[in-house]
This record gives sequence, C-alpha cells and structure tokens, in this order.
Amino acid sequence: MNQPPPPSTFPPDLADAAGSAARGEVVSLHARLPMDWVETITPESALGDVMADNLTLLRALLMLDEPAPATDASRSDATSHLERRLDLLLLMASTALRGMQQLPRERTCVLSARRLYWASDESVGVGRRIWVRVWLRHRIALPLMLPGQVVEEEVEGEQLWHRLDIEPLEPALQNDLERFVFRHHRRQVARQRSGL
Repeated sequence: MNQPPPPSTFPPDLADAAGSAARGEVVSLHARLPMDWVETITPESALGDVMADNLTLLRALLMLDEPAPATDASRSDATSHLERRLDLLLLMASTALRGMQQLPRERTCVLSARRLYWASDESVGVGRRIWVRVWLRHRIALPLMLPGQVVEEEVEGEQLWHRLDIEPLEPALQNDLERFVFRHHRRQVARQRSGL
C-alpha cells in the first residue's frame, strides 16, 4: 500500500487519517483488529440478543472511554455508569460461561458508521450477506456483530480489500456506533497532528 491505488472506493493509506475521505468515509476508525465473519446467526431468534449485546458493548466502551465525573452532582449519571459497568460484566461473564474462545486473526480495518472495509488474502464474494464480528478491544472477549452485504472486492498490492455495507441498525445502536467511531476518529486525528 505504498503506492497510490487506482481510483476506487478503497483506502489509499490507512496510516493517513484523511485516507478514507477518498471513499467518502471522512469519519472512520482505522485499526488492526481481530475479526471474522459468519454466514448467519443461528438460531434466528438470537438476533434480538445479538443486537442487545451490541448496544451494551458499545455503551460500555463509550463509558469506559469517558473521564470520571469531577463531582457527584449528578447521581443519576453515576448510577447510569454503574449500571453500564454491571451490564458489561454480566455480558462478559455469560460469554465466558459459553466457553473460552480464541480471537480470530487481526486484519487491517476501516470502520465507519455505515461501512466496514478490511484487507485479507481470501475472497468473501461480492453480493454475499454476512455477519462480521469485530473485537473492538482485545481485553473484552465480546465482538461487535454487524450484518451487511459485501458490495465490492478489489486487489490492492498483495491484499484483497472488501467493502461491507452495514444493514440499517436500530436508532439507539446506530447512534452509539456513530459516537464510538467519531470518538476514535478524533483521537486518531489528534495523534497524527501531534506526530505520535
């Protein structure tokens, strides 16, 4: 990925925070993350649980990234933070009870609120509907699970880049995903500007 790619919707350089703008993904999270994908969620009745887990995970990650409140003036905020921590702990405990799982291999990813791009050496298949599982934190053995359709694959150098259009999510989940991506995008830009 040292040379500019041909015109496409794929990212020219993941190290450049502005690189994803070429695809219209001005706000995005660039990282190497453990991820994989599955064909479907079984049983179908588990879909609601998956989305509830997604919401709990994102809210917990957002809360963990927030600085601690300076005062205890707002007890409802403190209670809300405590509830989110408990939700995450319960979720992690239930995940552990299902059996310890090994994280999949890390892949270079670009996540926006509406799309996910990733590089791999294998084709997934354009037009295929899949569930992508992305582990946003290595310490938290719970993936964000996003349904979507692979709409593009393109070879760039030695990598095959995939573009997944994420299916519409419930408003609360979509809002939290947007907040999570924005927060990390802002940090990446700040680190880049400071030369770190």
